[in-house]
Amino acid sequence: MKSLFIKSNPDYPNSSAILHLESCVVSDNDIPAGNGGINREQYSYGQLRHQPIIPELLDKIKNPKVHALALDCNARNQFSGFEMFKVNGEYCFWGLRLAPVVKTPSLAELKQLLTANVHTAMALNNKQVSPPMIRDITYNLLREELARVCGVSFKEASHIIGNVLDCAPHEDPCGYIFMVPNWAHNWFRHDGYVKQMLAELNR
Repeated sequence: MKSLFIKSNPDYPNSSAILHLESCVVSDNDIPAGNGGINREQYSYGQLRHQPIIPELLDKIKNPKVHALALDCNARNQFSGFEMFKVNGEYCFWGLRLAPVVKTPSLAELKQLLTANVHTAMALNNKQVSPPMIRDITYNLLREELARVCGVSFKEASHIIGNVLDCAPHEDPCGYIFMVPNWAHNWFRHDGYVKQMLAELNR
């Protein structure tokens, strides 16, 4: 199973930490739906896993650097197509990523970032850290890096992720955060990183 996973994800950054792998069998005829109105265009999974960023989005991207990020994701999946695996019990979206890729904060780093804000520092002290508090930190790390890479403002970066590319920031089990198309992010339901951090921060 691991050899199959590495074949599909040859540049996976943390293969030594893989303890358990599971291949997720999904029919190419399935149509991702629900969860916030994803995939209104009614593309099949077979179509989407070969072209994760659909033509309707590609045609409207004006920033050439953003357009290149989308094309890179599609080119990676054009021939073999994305294959979903579970790594250590969590869905792995590495093959669907759009750059940039940012290291997810460790527990110690996350604590330090939480203490930088009065409100979240108090929540940390009272063991009442919430999922939005963690996501505000991790999502902002990605937005800042995207802004730097594409030469846009922080606000524009947020708009690019959610509106231009129809993506969501995702904290992957490989230890990195990156953009993932909403059709996949909302279809393969998960809460790995945030759930793990909350368990440590609030105990």
